Amino acid sequence: VFSMDFDAYSSFVALDVEASKPLFTAGLIAGTQYADTEDAPPRRPRHGLEVLKRGVQFWDTSSLVAPVSFVAHLGDVLAPEAAGALAGALASYGEVVARCKRPQFHVACGSSDLLALGPKGVGAVAPLRPAPPAASYYAFAPVAGWRVLVLDASAVSLLGHEPGSAAHSQAVSLLAQAVPAVSVAATAGTDLLSLPDPLAGVEGAARRFHPRGGGLGEAQLGWLREQLSLAEAASERALVLCHRSCLRDSCVPEALLFDCDAALAALGSYAGVTAAWISGADPAGGYGRDTHGVHHVALCSAAHCAVNEDAFGALQVFDGHLALRMVGRQPSPATRPQGWPETLALPKSGKLIAAPAGEGSGVFFFFVSMWMAVLQTLLVPMEPLFRLLTSKEDSPSPDSKPPSEEPHAAGSVALGRVPTSGAGTRTAPPQTPPPPPPQMPPP
Repeated sequence: VFSMDFDAYSSFVALDVEASKPLFTAGLIAGTQYADTEDAPPRRPRHGLEVLKRGVQFWDTSSLVAPVSFVAHLGDVLAPEAAGALAGALASYGEVVARCKRPQFHVACGSSDLLALGPKGVGAVAPLRPAPPAASYYAFAPVAGWRVLVLDASAVSLLGHEPGSAAHSQAVSLLAQAVPAVSVAATAGTDLLSLPDPLAGVEGAARRFHPRGGGLGEAQLGWLREQLSLAEAASERALVLCHRSCLRDSCVPEALLFDCDAALAALGSYAGVTAAWISGADPAGGYGRDTHGVHHVALCSAAHCAVNEDAFGALQVFDGHLALRMVGRQPSPATRPQGWPETLALPKSGKLIAAPAGEGSGVFFFFVSMWMAVLQTLLVPMEPLFRLLTSKEDSPSPDSKPPSEEPHAAGSVALGRVPTSGAGTRTAPPQTPPPPPPQMPPP
């Protein structure tokens, strides 16, 4: 909120800027991959939990972001090795989560969670995820005007379904069509998850068809379009949480959804609705922005941090923009060599992009306000000089004439003048007549 106030001398403008507060703040983390086991470079399973501990402290106490409204964990909560001591791993993880003052953790489960817990056990780390037979994806509203969509990146996958099920067979067929080595192994009845290098010779975005990968599927894509349509009709914005990304070049190919292009097309069908897509399948992290202005943020993995290195942060949502506050690791130089962006502009809808002339006053006001803030910074230190100069100019000289006796309009202020009487007119002081000239004696 901006307000301008002119001082009594009209010699400078003071600009009072009221700092805006975020509508809501989401804590962000991914890839803790905790297990009470020795390091398996480049992963450090025990270190992932230590990073989470410091993340909780940051979300609870940092003057920059606290308090957060909720925490978004973008998957791979546990390491596959945790399957051998599952009770202890879950207890240690749960103890850290319980320390958070905002214990609402929304988890977009990853492949490591499925390897450790199985498709029926992921609710142990994602308690807010609907339990079967309900759909494994859901939406919630942190504040009025915003909805958060939590997607299931393993709805179409080998890991997300029991072998022999129809969904598992569908995933096998999809992978066999996309990757020759998988096709041969599937025909031979080989366990696809045990293949040492299933993507040998495969390059580019086709590497997303890894046996441990996953996709949304037609049912979930339909639900995503429906949610975006409802948001558009209600003039709402959307934030998407999904373990895998849908934008090529924002992450490594292995971190993409099987049906990434269809998911990206769904966002484009409702331009201006989705503000950001947050994912967590690329250990190195990444960032990109699609042609519709949606920000695609791939969080770094906490378990892939070096000793005493962190990887967590927060996303602050304001009326007109997003603010990304990341701590520790920077994204991969391959996708974002300049580091994490800090201020993320909200995408414009098709209506705003095609708005006729004269409807861009919001942008005009933003730039005017920005320059007025710069002006304030430059002028405030010069205020004493301005006041000194104007006071000298307004001081009457010995030879000056008396000010005008004309009354001023009601409610107005004559700058640099003596205040008038209550009737609005000046009362002149009595004038003493000059003495008569001396009389000369007659000659």
